[in-house]
Amino acid sequence: MASTPSHRLRLTPASSPFLPRPSRSPHRGRIPQLCDSRLSLKRVIGTTCVSPTGFDTVKSSFAYIAGGAAVVVDVDGDNYGQRFFRARPTAVPIYSTPALPYSTSTPSIPKANDSRNRMSLRESAFGSSDLVDSPTSKTWTSRERIKAATCLALSKEGRFLAVGETGYAPRVLIYSLEDCSSDTPLVSISEHAYGVKAVAWSPDSKFLASLGSSNDGFLYVWKIDPRTGAAKLFQQNRCTTYIKGMIWVGNNLITLGVRHVKVWRIDESQTTSPVKQKFIGDMNPSTPVQKTLPGRNALLGNMIEATFSCAAAIDNTKAIICSETGDVCLLDEVGKQMKLIHVLESGFITTCVAIRNGLIYIGGKSGNFATLDLESFLNVSPNCIRTTTETSTGVGVLALGFLEDKMLTIDTKRSIDIWNQDHTPGAPRVESASIPILGRGDAVMGVGSLSRSNVTGAHFYTWAQSGHVILWSTDGTIKSSFQMPLDEAYFEDEPELVNQIVTIRATKDGRFFVAGDKLGFVKVIDFATKECVSSMKAHSSDCQFIAIYEDSSNILIASCGRDRTAQLFHRRTNGEFEHFQTLEFAARVIQVLIPSTDKIITCSLDRTVQIHDLVTKEGDSDVMAAIPSRTLSLKASPTSMAVSPDGKSLFVSQVERSVYVFDLDNGRFSSSFKCFDEGGSDPVILDSLTTHAATEKEPAFLLGLSNTDKSIRMYDIQTGHFLAREWGHTEAIHGVAMIEEDDTNRKVVSVGSDGTIMIWEIDLQERGWGSVSRDSSPAKDATTPINQPTLRRVLSKSELAEFQRPSSAAGGRRSPPRTLSKRRSLYLGNLSPATMRTPVTAPPLSPAPVIAEDTPSRRSSGTPSGSPPVSPKSKVRRRPSRPALNLAKTKSNDSLRSFGSLNMSTEQTCRTLRAYRKKLVSTDPISQEVLAELDQELRLTAVALGDRAVRSKAMSDTMLNGLLDQYSERLVSLLDEKLRLGKYRRPSDQDTDSTDKRPGSSGTGSGDTST
Repeated sequence: MASTPSHRLRLTPASSPFLPRPSRSPHRGRIPQLCDSRLSLKRVIGTTCVSPTGFDTVKSSFAYIAGGAAVVVDVDGDNYGQRFFRARPTAVPIYSTPALPYSTSTPSIPKANDSRNRMSLRESAFGSSDLVDSPTSKTWTSRERIKAATCLALSKEGRFLAVGETGYAPRVLIYSLEDCSSDTPLVSISEHAYGVKAVAWSPDSKFLASLGSSNDGFLYVWKIDPRTGAAKLFQQNRCTTYIKGMIWVGNNLITLGVRHVKVWRIDESQTTSPVKQKFIGDMNPSTPVQKTLPGRNALLGNMIEATFSCAAAIDNTKAIICSETGDVCLLDEVGKQMKLIHVLESGFITTCVAIRNGLIYIGGKSGNFATLDLESFLNVSPNCIRTTTETSTGVGVLALGFLEDKMLTIDTKRSIDIWNQDHTPGAPRVESASIPILGRGDAVMGVGSLSRSNVTGAHFYTWAQSGHVILWSTDGTIKSSFQMPLDEAYFEDEPELVNQIVTIRATKDGRFFVAGDKLGFVKVIDFATKECVSSMKAHSSDCQFIAIYEDSSNILIASCGRDRTAQLFHRRTNGEFEHFQTLEFAARVIQVLIPSTDKIITCSLDRTVQIHDLVTKEGDSDVMAAIPSRTLSLKASPTSMAVSPDGKSLFVSQVERSVYVFDLDNGRFSSSFKCFDEGGSDPVILDSLTTHAATEKEPAFLLGLSNTDKSIRMYDIQTGHFLAREWGHTEAIHGVAMIEEDDTNRKVVSVGSDGTIMIWEIDLQERGWGSVSRDSSPAKDATTPINQPTLRRVLSKSELAEFQRPSSAAGGRRSPPRTLSKRRSLYLGNLSPATMRTPVTAPPLSPAPVIAEDTPSRRSSGTPSGSPPVSPKSKVRRRPSRPALNLAKTKSNDSLRSFGSLNMSTEQTCRTLRAYRKKLVSTDPISQEVLAELDQELRLTAVALGDRAVRSKAMSDTMLNGLLDQYSERLVSLLDEKLRLGKYRRPSDQDTDSTDKRPGSSGTGSGDTST
């Protein structure tokens, strides 16, 4: 639900003498739940650091960025511990920062839906402070929640951490390192409009510099209170060049980038002059005038076309600066002018540089590494290179730093290594010389969990598009890894098409891994031998999803692809995998599930869920088939589905941002709920649904991910109440899995395109689940009367044939027979009984339609509109219409036949027996009493059929002809007597008949008129 535009909230200005009216929440009836998060980040595997601006070291700690969080690692010998610092968009800092008079924090280019955070001119001028007091004055949209940490810096004494963000409304956050993992910053600065490129602390930690992106173009210098960490703007200036890095050299700030090296001088002794009063009696305090941050470009000389990538300070006046092409330069002050002096060329692409113990360490992107002598470098000697190395694997170094007795590197595979002090990067790796904090070098495309007792010894596994599968433990260590085989793709029309792994699933014990690729192949890998035991061309294009079900005797595999089919496989008794059926659908299948050995569930884009029953052939368990059982209709296209822990309910997530619950026993809709957040707003689309059973202290919950706002969410299965939500990934989330280390310790693992793996701990204990307040309008509880399904039990014809009409019904109450009056014709006059007699056996020429007597749409058969009106004294007699006679005939025949003729009853019995034989395939138990009764009825029916056959054979044709003649004469005499009685009826009876006619029943009366 979108928030109410701000121009509808007319608050009283702050200068008004009247009391301000309390602002109304944009979401009526929804009170935001202020509760602690039930998901806590415990470990991050991998990093999103791609340059030295996202990495920093100080004393025995180092920090790096990982998605939307900053990770601080404290190293103690061979052990290390992680702490996480990230702030929600609604996080309130401990110390506020005064807004600038001409702030550029609002982008000049309007964006979509900016009106929800925009206020009118009157409110911004007078009553903006009133909006801050309202707890729901700011509604954060989905895009505002997606923020990525792009840079960070540690203060030199190790007390503060500064983190820069990018995204919608980016911030500069300052945290205190004296705390453990924190979600509350000391200071939150929101003056940058498009993103923060770099942050840097001065050597004395008195100043913090923050540089915006090239679109932002502002460089701010903030003065920091050393006791509290509070920030106040000190100086600022524009810097529109594309910047690659920023460092402090004494009291000077150096920015470097594309054909750019500039020195900004910080003047701590600046004085401010008071502003003169504009009006007499103006008591406002004088506003100090802020000096602009002065800066001068360095003389680049023959390096005017270079792009500078990294730098390191040598002392308070000198620095070493490297370019991307491998140029190593010295920045020195010559005649009160900063000049760049070219010293040597490293010969490789330079990405990072650091200085320690008289040595300069330079790292390259291709795995090259070099060390330089600092003293020779200061003397501008080209022969200052001491050692050069190159890794055989080609893994480069993105960032480099030093601790007290360790060296740190971040390589191109996003892994972090803590080396011993005497180690030389690029040399052969010694296991005892490093402490690896491993990561993924590419995007993680999925994750899956393993059971506690599996053959791999790992807790979960991840895979990439290249087919590389890694098995992890929850402490971040790699247990095993292997490469999934991929077939090469050869397409003349699309030569750039490369085959990739789309999905991978493993059995719970980890013995087999099943993969599907873009070519449609489904391959089964034996983990023990790492060999492919089965490869099948299952689909004509991408294999989208794979489901596995295993028990003690069988393994079932189902896959679905873009070719609108689902393929079914199983493992035979001899250990081979066999394809046994193809299921075709009208639209692309999104997901397939195998909840049990006798059921398969699929959902497709035609907004349906199909349920098939799995059956086996009697005497041969290797022969299987899937029989269509039921089809469920959805309101919108599905995105994911999951079965409840007890196997009785099906949860289906849809693109209209809700989850529908169906009963698998009868296929009926049970309930639904919108995927709201804790404030009851901004529903999202859920994907990768997973269910977990309830325990003594925790409810059963539904776990899923949402790429709408890059979050992980949990909802109560029984009520649909919101339980938890957390962010961390900055790009698309590709999977989420539940891990159970023991009965009480459960964790959630999420992976994303940013290459990070985040492990979350669940804490749902000691919560008052029954007292959680929630609006019932978006998600109705299943126990409310309005949400209960309507009782429906439509019996088919075969089910109706099983019922017999009771014998007492024949003598019960019947409708009184209608007596037909004497019929006259305008043209033929009175009909005698002889002329009225018609052959009984003459069939109608065409079937006449049966029309109800009280149908309002029937036309009256009165006099035409052009004829003169009929005299009121005359009695109108209507000619009986053919449909009415057929109607009377049909009703009389139905009453005579009662339930039906013998042939009709025989056909219904045959249909019932056929339906009964189909039901005998099911495994439902049958009582012995019912079986005995059925056997007795079948025997009696067989005997009765035999007697009828004997009797019909003994009857001769002569006897039948005699009986027909006798009953035909009797029938003719009865008709003559009936007509004779009708001819001499009294006129009063005729009048009574004419007045008893129902209105609107034309065609049933006589059409004669008596004069």
